[in-house]
Amino acid sequence: MKKRMYATLFAAALVLSGCGAEERQAAVSSTSSGGDYAVAVVSAPAAEATAESAETMSTAKTEEANRLLTEEEILVAYDRAITAYEWFDLNPLPCGGPVVKEGGASYQRVQYAGFDTLDDLKTYLGSLFSQEVIDSLFPENTAAPRYRDIDGELYVRPGGREADPKKSSASAAVEQQADGSYRINVTVDLLDEDQLAVIGVECYAFPYQNINGRWVFTDFELVY
Repeated sequence: MKKRMYATLFAAALVLSGCGAEERQAAVSSTSSGGDYAVAVVSAPAAEATAESAETMSTAKTEEANRLLTEEEILVAYDRAITAYEWFDLNPLPCGGPVVKEGGASYQRVQYAGFDTLDDLKTYLGSLFSQEVIDSLFPENTAAPRYRDIDGELYVRPGGREADPKKSSASAAVEQQADGSYRINVTVDLLDEDQLAVIGVECYAFPYQNINGRWVFTDFELVY
């Protein structure tokens, strides 16, 4: 397994401050021939405070989406993207239990916290990749996809692969683009037949863009 040369750091979380308390009038109950009913009356100051709170949160979200990202944040996202992409090739999600045959392949129940269904997995992938990248991980008309729901639960077809033995250390550098997006440039050392000496390098570039308010990779692959 190749070494990763870039550092993994934790990104700082944005803290949104709440608005002040709202003034409300108590709900009033009454009885009529049609039955009981309750009327809730919200005073004008409370309604204005609610509108101001929504506007403040909307502004904060816009500022968060448009702010400059740090190199550490982008490299952390890249590291998470590598791990998630490996689930479809190098290291499938852990699984266990009885083997179930589906589409001519053997599957086992995924045993990973938070991933109970295929939708759970796709939702997580949506925090890392564009829809085009996600679609490439779930090709249509495939009899035996890597992941599928069976009886409402997420199953995986086990079995990964070894990393390319002719590739060694990798380094990643962040480059900001003129349009405000980013690109991660990755360089991988290539080894000789004996896997002792570096005889060249292989280069990759992965765009990191803000799509509909989410920073995601719009092109991706494993480099080893």
